[in-house]
Amino acid sequence: MKEEFENIFSILKNGSQEEVKVAKKKLDKLWHGDSESFKKHAPIALKQLGEFDVIQNPKNQEAFISGLNLFFLALSDEHFKKLKDFVLKVICHQNGHVREQMRKTADWMYISLSSRIHPFVWPRGKKLTQKQIEEQEEAKKEFAEYLSDIESLMEKYYERSYGRVKYVSSLKPSVYKSLQLLLSDLTRGNLHKNLHTPPPVILAKREEIEKELSVLIKKTKSDITLDEIQDIIYEETDFEDLNDIIRAFDMGSPYELQNIIETLNEAWNYFPHRVLNGLCPAEIAHQSKQAKLLN
Repeated sequence: MKEEFENIFSILKNGSQEEVKVAKKKLDKLWHGDSESFKKHAPIALKQLGEFDVIQNPKNQEAFISGLNLFFLALSDEHFKKLKDFVLKVICHQNGHVREQMRKTADWMYISLSSRIHPFVWPRGKKLTQKQIEEQEEAKKEFAEYLSDIESLMEKYYERSYGRVKYVSSLKPSVYKSLQLLLSDLTRGNLHKNLHTPPPVILAKREEIEKELSVLIKKTKSDITLDEIQDIIYEETDFEDLNDIIRAFDMGSPYELQNIIETLNEAWNYFPHRVLNGLCPAEIAHQSKQAKLLN
């Protein structure tokens, strides 16, 4: 299979569009024919990453990245950093089609992170093995670094005119837009909020608040969801964001309003905030208390 891979990569880098099409079909056939052998020989692709810069034709650059799709699937768990570095390099390419194809191929990295941060266990509630715990912590670190690297690049490519654009989709084609879209891909779920494991006391309180909010949402027939409340708190920029959540509820009586405010204040204190690097105010207070006890 090694020789077949090398021939396919040669076509992706230099072949005509018709030859590329045939080569991609061959890759799919190899994967579906013997996925274990494919995975065994997949590291060949890591060496090929260094060949990207010598590809002259943007069409072949795009084909090369598209052809990496199954290799990203096979390699993301064990070679995440090398693939990440390649993605961050190519996502800054001058050609928009190349950037977009890189974004699509890179989605396998998100799936890799997701499967390791939230590994499948059966029966439900079964404790993770030590190996799974170690892989989980490693994936959390990789994810945090990935997000940080993307945000650093966004700062580099940011232009003042972008501040006047409300939606990412409305941005003009640019490296910055591609980075924004990549970041959106990675934060489309709540995975980025699980990069830190709070103390059990914080987790228990958070679960209690989630249940209380679910009851309030149902009772007041509010259109807001628990996920939306968590998102607003996570992305908050000032305390006024809390008032936005309060306004989403049907106030009813003053007593009900007071109950809503108290529960949302607890949510604010126990749910993670981006500005606190994924921590919550209660956890920071908890850490401070622990530090004082140790001293």
